[in-house]
Amino acid sequence: MIRSARFGAVLLALAVLLPGAARAQFAMAERFTPSVITNALGETMPVRVWHRYAPKDKPVPTLVLLHGSGECGTDNASQLQSFKSFYDTLLIDDTLPPALILVPQCTQSNPWVRRIAFTADYVPPRYPAPALKNVKYYLDQLVKDGTADPKRLYIGGLSLGGFGTWDAIQRWPNYFAAAVPVCAGGSVREQDLKNAGTTSIWVFHGSADPAVSVECSRRMVGALGARGTAPRYTEYPNAGHAVWHRAFSDKAMLNWLFRQRLGNPEHADTGDTGFFGGVLKQLKDYVTPGS
Repeated sequence: MIRSARFGAVLLALAVLLPGAARAQFAMAERFTPSVITNALGETMPVRVWHRYAPKDKPVPTLVLLHGSGECGTDNASQLQSFKSFYDTLLIDDTLPPALILVPQCTQSNPWVRRIAFTADYVPPRYPAPALKNVKYYLDQLVKDGTADPKRLYIGGLSLGGFGTWDAIQRWPNYFAAAVPVCAGGSVREQDLKNAGTTSIWVFHGSADPAVSVECSRRMVGALGARGTAPRYTEYPNAGHAVWHRAFSDKAMLNWLFRQRLGNPEHADTGDTGFFGGVLKQLKDYVTPGS
């Protein structure tokens, strides 16, 4: 009986060391604890927070992730769904630094952007959407209290959240060190492109996206490349809309993201053959792990 108990304990210890067991043992909703963003007016917004660091590590790199339209609401839970692959990757990758990770939740009536940048003639509204403004307010407070490192603020988002990501880096230059917009687009006005150029950017999109045309990302990469500030770009051939599961679990991207520092934006080499030649070169040189 004693021998059997010891054997069971050994099996349990081994299971805890396995990646699959780690994912099962620590559910995403347990790691990302529910909290609330309260702005200066007393208005509130749901947010999930993962304090993936020890107090001695502060100030820490801080990543905010913006969900898509399908996860809008007030339940402070559904916004985690689209970032499950990201969470699983972080659980088993011990090369990434301690960090604070935030997943806020907006509503359909108060989304990340006031208008969607589907076309080249898109002009951003004068003021940010209240939901996006609340996110920045929260980050400002985290910097002020010494939790977030102002040189290592990162933002990423998918679909609606991707449009919010573009809007954030074009609206607030020299604020985010890096951004990862997935299947989205932004403004190609000169000042907005100049603002985005202060941030290191890695763009992801599926070439066969039926919901948000791949031209949205191509247009942004091309416009930024034309002014010498091209972002990294990964276009998944024949892939549809939900490429964020691949993008946010990409170890190469995550390692790149946490290396970025404000004031030293990384711009991709587009080559000497123009935008499309440069994009094809990037796609040839870079293959997403696991694709």
